[in-house]
Amino acid sequence: LCQTGQGETESEGGFAPGRVSSASLLEASASEKDKAGKTYYEYEVLSRTADGNEGGRHQLIKATVSGGNLYLLKAQAGDKRWFSGANKDLLGSLKSFIVA
Repeated sequence: LCQTGQGETESEGGFAPGRVSSASLLEASASEKDKAGKTYYEYEVLSRTADGNEGGRHQLIKATVSGGNLYLLKAQAGDKRWFSGANKDLLGSLKSFIVA
């Protein structure tokens, strides 16, 4: 996904005027069902803003449905922190997410 723009932008979706944002899906997977029969879906998304000072944000999302309810875990870190070791902590949290 690539987005370019020029000129002034209007505020959309909560972004301040003049900001442009893009997101890329880096990875998506569905894990095997757990003992209770729930399937877990995992996503890694990298979002960037044209004026961001972190170089982008890595967002890890894990989701499942249980009892008719959707359960989500979202963890994120800036690009600089991601490559400084935060990815290990966030990936550990993602792997430990289980709905009883």
